[in-house]
Amino acid sequence: MKDVYMDNLLVYKISDNERFTGIAQEKRKNGHLINEDKYEDGIVQWTKLYFNTKEKLVSDKIVYHKYKLWEDKERIRFRLSQDTLHIKTYDENGKKLLVREFENNKLIYSCEYNGRKKHGQEICYDDDGNELVFKYVNGRKIKETDK
Repeated sequence: MKDVYMDNLLVYKISDNERFTGIAQEKRKNGHLINEDKYEDGIVQWTKLYFNTKEKLVSDKIVYHKYKLWEDKERIRFRLSQDTLHIKTYDENGKKLLVREFENNKLIYSCEYNGRKKHGQEICYDDDGNELVFKYVNGRKIKETDK
């Protein structure tokens, strides 16, 4: 990351002051990879954060909105086994829209949001594996239905 700099949320190459396209990495002194950022024409596309392990394992991936610089579109969290743990989806204003949780890469929980409040369907499973669906409007539970 020493070869690039940021100005007005855009990333430029130090060598020729042109917008940067490629992957910039941040490493510790011992060479351990901390994170990577992918840029196209100076605009950040995604960031990958890495676990503090000997292997190069992704702990989080943040995908950004194309026209709203550095605004999260999706945050994906991984386990050490590289299974997906959960995914949070956001609109262009940073309001949370959807949360999904996984176990062994199988969806076990899903909930729609309108910012901070649950708004829409919440889907989860009971101890017997039966799907439970709850309906929310502006954070208030409306109706419970079993499928």
